[in-house]
Amino acid sequence: MERKSQITESELLDFFNGKLSTGEEREILEWKEACDENRKLFDTVRKQNLVMREVVRARLIKGDYSSIRGRIGGRRRRTFKLWYGVAAAAVVVAVISSVVLWRDASSVDESRTMAYIGPPARKAILEMADGGQHYLGGSGIKFEERDGAQVAISNGKVVYDKKLEEYAEEEKEDVLVYNKITIPRGAGLYRISLNDGSVVWLNSDSRLEYPEKFAKGERRVRVTGEAFFDVTRDTVRPFVVETVRQLVTVLGTKFNVSAYPSEPELTTLASGKVKVIPVHGAEAVVLSPGEQSVLGVGVDSLRVCQVKVSDVVSWKDGMISIENMALSEILKVVSRAYDVDFVTESLPGEDIILQGSISSDETLEVFLAVLSKVADVKFKINADGKIEVQKLK
Repeated sequence: MERKSQITESELLDFFNGKLSTGEEREILEWKEACDENRKLFDTVRKQNLVMREVVRARLIKGDYSSIRGRIGGRRRRTFKLWYGVAAAAVVVAVISSVVLWRDASSVDESRTMAYIGPPARKAILEMADGGQHYLGGSGIKFEERDGAQVAISNGKVVYDKKLEEYAEEEKEDVLVYNKITIPRGAGLYRISLNDGSVVWLNSDSRLEYPEKFAKGERRVRVTGEAFFDVTRDTVRPFVVETVRQLVTVLGTKFNVSAYPSEPELTTLASGKVKVIPVHGAEAVVLSPGEQSVLGVGVDSLRVCQVKVSDVVSWKDGMISIENMALSEILKVVSRAYDVDFVTESLPGEDIILQGSISSDETLEVFLAVLSKVADVKFKINADGKIEVQKLK
């Protein structure tokens, strides 16, 4: 096959979207390796393609694309093959026109530029009651009984073990020994299988404290941050989730708890029933599927509202939902997911409400490129590594 001397951007877009034959894909890859200029163009179009796909997925405010059509009316347009459909064409052109991300090259460490901050890397820290620490890779950890011992398995390796006789001695003393699993900022989600069969997903910047062996009368864990629970039913031993300001009691069900410091505590029920009890004596509530209890900052009483559960728990499935969220709240989520800090003093006091969802597998650069388009803002990474957010004029 005769190699082309030049590959068009339309052909590259077809390559990234799997529309070429095997021979054509091989030709593209050979062209890419021919010189540095080809490699740079290949990478540029790859990033543009990612942004296009995400902006089409993240609907504009109220799902209305008319505002972006108005903004691009006088801009120079580059020609591309479009496969997203007529309704998305204006969005695609707007993204290709310019991605509003910039930095001061003279004063920023290259390793902290947005292009170098990849998608959340799943990891966790297991801290034992005796002070020992284990740094976990993979996507989760599972606790099970094996050859007369309780073991924790992560990424195919046994992290620790403990003989069942030792648990028996502790049970005689009626002392619960708690271990901790911490998911740092920027670490994404982590899956934990407890030894009663219950499964917990922890979000970034979250911690789960659990006993090495559950008590006879209840299964109690403590949560800081956000966690989704799929609890194995046990009518004899209720499952209790303890946060700083409330208790959530279930027999067996699926629900989400968000309890970050200095933020409202939210409990969202996916199935079954849960009872939410404020620790300061306010009236408890029993939630039905689709309901969310809210315990505001500085407030002792609960209020209940209807929510779309799939939006609340989308983080568990690798999506960051921005459905009906204010930009200020979205930036908190991004800050935890990518371990970055934002400076927002330049934003107007009135918040921006957005709709849509963005994959959490993208780099920070792509994620912010999408936000810049749907929220009319621009981002600048400063010398201290913090990202400044400004409203477009």
